[in-house]
Amino acid sequence: MATDSAPLKEPADSVPATGTTGVEPLVRFDKVVKRYGDHVVLDELDFTVRRGEHVTLIGPSGSGKTTILRLLMTLEKVSDGVIWVDGSPLSHTRRPDGSLRPAGEKQLRESRKKIGMVFQQFNLFPNMKVLQNITEAPVNVLGMEREEAEARARELLDLVGLSGKVDAHPSQLSGGQQQRVA
Repeated sequence: MATDSAPLKEPADSVPATGTTGVEPLVRFDKVVKRYGDHVVLDELDFTVRRGEHVTLIGPSGSGKTTILRLLMTLEKVSDGVIWVDGSPLSHTRRPDGSLRPAGEKQLRESRKKIGMVFQQFNLFPNMKVLQNITEAPVNVLGMEREEAEARARELLDLVGLSGKVDAHPSQLSGGQQQRVA
């Protein structure tokens, strides 16, 4: 694992690769290793997701699917390797000499603002209407102005076909509608 005393050197071929379209991957796992003690869950995983591409992770229990997502959400730290998101290292900071070192908590918080995940067991606030559920985090966590958050929430609801549900409570929505709100 890269530490401050032994920085991870960025190999020449580690610059996010571009595909045949000339567009760099949105997400790229570059030789990512994840260990829990002596147990290696991911062993030099190389994996890319291109912008607009839909990917499904399929495998038996214990094969690393959830670990991949937890690493991408920065809920876990990589043991080795680098995860790139939109051309930048997700959980590392680039030093002036080009080497990488593990990111601090401040940078990780900034990284988390750019990535979202809908959990299988999602929770909406039952006492809040749809619009309130969607604007709660942007206003109270990201510090967004309420008017801006509401405008963005209305755009997103329109995008997923729920523009007519802004004043509904979660109990008034189907399971699929609740998941789209989440």
